[in-house]
Amino acid sequence: MKQLQRTIYLMSLCLLGALGVFAQSVPQNAQDVKNIVNDRKLKISGGVNASQVFYGVSGIESRRNPYAYFVSGNINFSMFQLNVPLNFTFTNQVFNYNYQLPSFDFNQFGIQPSWKWIKLYAGYNTMSFSPYTLNGALFLGGGVELTPPGPLKVEAMYGRLRKAQPYNPSDSSSQQAPFGYERRGYGAKLTYSFKDSGRKKKKRSQISSKYNRDGGLRPPKKDEEYTTSSFFKEGDQVSLIVFGAHDLANSVVPPPDSLNLPNTQPESNLVMSVQLHKSLGKRITLDGEIAGSAVNQDTRITTSDGETQNVFNLTDGVFKRNTSTAYYSAYRGNLNYNADFFIIGVGYEWVDPEYRTLGAYYFNNDLENITVNFSTQLFKNKLSLATNVGTQRNNLNNNQLATLRRLSTAVNVNFMPNQAMNFNLTYSNFQSLTRIRSQFELINQVDPLANIGDSLNLTQISQNANLNANFVLLNTQRQQQNLNVNVAYQQADNRQQGSPIPGGSRFYQVTTAYNVVWTPIDFNAALAFNYNQNTVENLDNRMLGPTLTLTKGLFKKKVSLILSSSFNQAYNNTVLASQVLNGRLGINYTYQQKHQLSFNAIYLNQRTLATEGQTPQPAFSEFTGTLNYSYNF
Repeated sequence: MKQLQRTIYLMSLCLLGALGVFAQSVPQNAQDVKNIVNDRKLKISGGVNASQVFYGVSGIESRRNPYAYFVSGNINFSMFQLNVPLNFTFTNQVFNYNYQLPSFDFNQFGIQPSWKWIKLYAGYNTMSFSPYTLNGALFLGGGVELTPPGPLKVEAMYGRLRKAQPYNPSDSSSQQAPFGYERRGYGAKLTYSFKDSGRKKKKRSQISSKYNRDGGLRPPKKDEEYTTSSFFKEGDQVSLIVFGAHDLANSVVPPPDSLNLPNTQPESNLVMSVQLHKSLGKRITLDGEIAGSAVNQDTRITTSDGETQNVFNLTDGVFKRNTSTAYYSAYRGNLNYNADFFIIGVGYEWVDPEYRTLGAYYFNNDLENITVNFSTQLFKNKLSLATNVGTQRNNLNNNQLATLRRLSTAVNVNFMPNQAMNFNLTYSNFQSLTRIRSQFELINQVDPLANIGDSLNLTQISQNANLNANFVLLNTQRQQQNLNVNVAYQQADNRQQGSPIPGGSRFYQVTTAYNVVWTPIDFNAALAFNYNQNTVENLDNRMLGPTLTLTKGLFKKKVSLILSSSFNQAYNNTVLASQVLNGRLGINYTYQQKHQLSFNAIYLNQRTLATEGQTPQPAFSEFTGTLNYSYNF
């Protein structure tokens, strides 16, 4: 055992020493050196979690594997004020989204060592620079964050964004992962935070005679001090971002061109962005970003793009543009005024159609957003009010058959008259107008003002309201009683040329929950009732039922038992359609606050009844058991 501990210690010491080569900085004084030397004891902390899932079903086909396990953990090594955290996950479960994201590996290993103001990334990690550049893309490689004392902050990364996925001609299944080249990416973000830019300088007195008119000596003049002014003030920030990615054309054999598969050309991308945070006086703040993205849609093309003149001309030495290069831009800005008792602001965002970056999985584009927001607190913060009004439109280039204009309004009110009552009300209204032009109009139109009356205008209106109320009925040392009521309403309507058309819907939801806690015996009982109703034209669907939950603590709260059961019934136009019985059992055991062992079992039975015009589905039962162990150290 001692030999094993020595081996682990030496391995950890070697790892820390190797990482320290990259993560060291020069101590500022003797006290820093003393603190580093004193921190020579290896400290290990973290946690490990292991789960086993058992599944069984009768009456229908199995919907998941009968057995699966998940292992995850995070371990942190600390010595000489150097932190080395490690994260890992491992499972035998196969997820369907692996087919849509061939570059995604659930079994991952990542490490983020840090020392003072230096942080490193190694293995599988994610970093985000901004919404328009690198935004949460998983990469396998390395990164660094440097936040030294002073105004400059540096972030950088390099790694594999996507692994190669070859095309398998012998696999005709729909679950074959899409073809893809191996993709590498790099990026850097430099942030400069301005300190007090006012500098005190001495203004020397002007040269004059040392005698006055009477012939006496003049008293010596002292140098005057004055403060210089600057555009940037304390707290202002400017960030410069560069992100690039490219596909390795030789990483995989592409599929034949005769198959006409999409996205089979190797691509490359370069994005540049500038961010600004600026204070205008004491109450006004400005936040904004301007980004430009250039995408080579086929890097195999050798003909350079020498005609387009834009900011990417400055990057021709590192990013080779060709005739397939597409250019996009995006920018946003927010201006806020902070008064003594309210905040008001306006925002604007523009994203070019088809704007994309290889540093994000999904991106909303072809939109223009204009928003106005207002918030305040009244009556000694008992009443809070927040509103947001905005408009959005697409088809910015006016080259699509449909144009969508959307108006949104959101209001949030929170009222807490005393400690025993709390009310929260939210309301939102989304109105969208879609203008559809026929294809013949798009092709044959010469006058942009002609044939406007021939367009089809479709208006969609969606309203949402939610009221949540909490009441403390009793609060003593022996017993607590609480009541919660939640009411939700949603309405959706369609209008064409101002007249309503079929297809509108109404949704109602009412949830009540009564909770009682007996503190001396550590027992909790909660009774809830749920009611949902969805009405669409002549179809009325309702589901309702109660839920009872009992919780009991044992052995000085080391063991907790949870028993829950619910019974729901579904109706179609007042006719009983199905019944669902759900039961849950949970046992949790905690030992020395480090070991936690739990078992959770879920039983579900669903029975579908015969209704007019529909074939009844067979009844089925499902059982899911989860055994989980976690250890924190």
